[in-house]
Amino acid sequence: MDNLYHTYEKNNLSDWILNSINLEIKQGELLGLLGPSGCGKTTLLRLIAGFEYPTKGRIILNELEISNSKRIVSPEKRKIGMVFQDYALFPHLTAYENATYGLKNRKESSRVDYLLTVLGIENLKNRYPHQLSGGQKQRLAIARALAPGTPLLLLDEPFCSLDLNVRLRLRSELPNILRECNASGLMVTHDPEEAMAICDKVAVMNKGEIHQLDKPQKIINNPKSLFVSFFILANNILKLHFKGEFISSVIGNIKVNIFPDHEIKFLSIAPKSFSLEVKKDGKGLIVAKEFLGEYFIYKVKIANANLRVRTNIDENHNIGENCDITIIEGSEGFLFPGGYKTIII
Repeated sequence: MDNLYHTYEKNNLSDWILNSINLEIKQGELLGLLGPSGCGKTTLLRLIAGFEYPTKGRIILNELEISNSKRIVSPEKRKIGMVFQDYALFPHLTAYENATYGLKNRKESSRVDYLLTVLGIENLKNRYPHQLSGGQKQRLAIARALAPGTPLLLLDEPFCSLDLNVRLRLRSELPNILRECNASGLMVTHDPEEAMAICDKVAVMNKGEIHQLDKPQKIINNPKSLFVSFFILANNILKLHFKGEFISSVIGNIKVNIFPDHEIKFLSIAPKSFSLEVKKDGKGLIVAKEFLGEYFIYKVKIANANLRVRTNIDENHNIGENCDITIIEGSEGFLFPGGYKTIII
C-alpha cells in the first residue's frame, strides 16, 4: 500500500477516512490491523480486496499494481481471499461445496481435502452451514478463502462472534494454517490482546492514520504516540505541569529520572503502577469496580480525570468511597510527546 488515501466525501478532501497509508506485508507474514471502531480498518480491507477505488495512492501485489485512483483489477482476478465477520457461507451448499466454490475446476479437490484436514473439519463435508457450530463455520470460511491457492488472506474481525474458548483456540491456530498454505494474512481487529498474541507485526490505526507499525514486543516496550500507549497498553494518561524538578498532576507531584530537552505534556502509566488508599477526605472518588479474577480494577474520578487503578484481590473497596492515589516508586511510564521511557523516583 503506497501513500493510500480514501474519502467518501468527494467534495471535502480534507475528511480522509484513510490518510497516507503505507504498509508492506511480506510473504508468509501475518499483519494485524488494530484500532477502534470507525478508524478506517475495514475501508482499507475493501480497497485491498478491490471493492472500491482509492482516492489517491496505489496498491501493489507481487509487483503488479492492482489499484489506483483510475483503475482497479476486479476482485475475482486478484487471487486474494477474504474471510468475513459473518462467514458469508452459502446456506444451500454443503461444507464441501462451499469450500470448492472458488475453484475453476472443482475436480481438482486435493487442496480442499488438505485444507479441511488441516482445519480439523474433514468429517463435516456433507453438513450444511446451519448444522455447524460458529467455530466450524469460521474454519470452513478460511478453507474456502484459501482453496484457490490465494497468496493473501484478508480477515475482517474473524473471531469476534465466537465464544471465548473457541476464539482462543482458533486464533492460536491461524499463523500455522497460513504457514502450511504458504500464504500471508492481514487481520483486522479492535482487540489489542488478539493482535499482539498472534501477529508478526501490528499496525495501530486511529482516525485513518497509522500511529505505529512494529513487532508486538516493540510496541509494548516503546509506544510511539499517546494513543498507542492508551489503546494498546490500556495506560492512564496524566496531564502534566512542570514545577522545577517536580511535575504537578491531579494526583500530586511526581518526580521522574529523566527530563527530555523539550516540553512534556503527558505521562502514560499502567493501572498496576498506582496504589489506592481509602480516606474520608481523599481527593478521589471510586465510581466503578471490575473483578477480573486475580485482581480488581477501580475507576477513580479525581478533578476532571478518570483513572484506572489495579489492586490485588485482598484490597476490596466499595463504589462511592473517597480515596487518594499515589504512583508506586520505581514504576515505569512514558513521557509524551516523544514516548520517552521514565522511572518514577
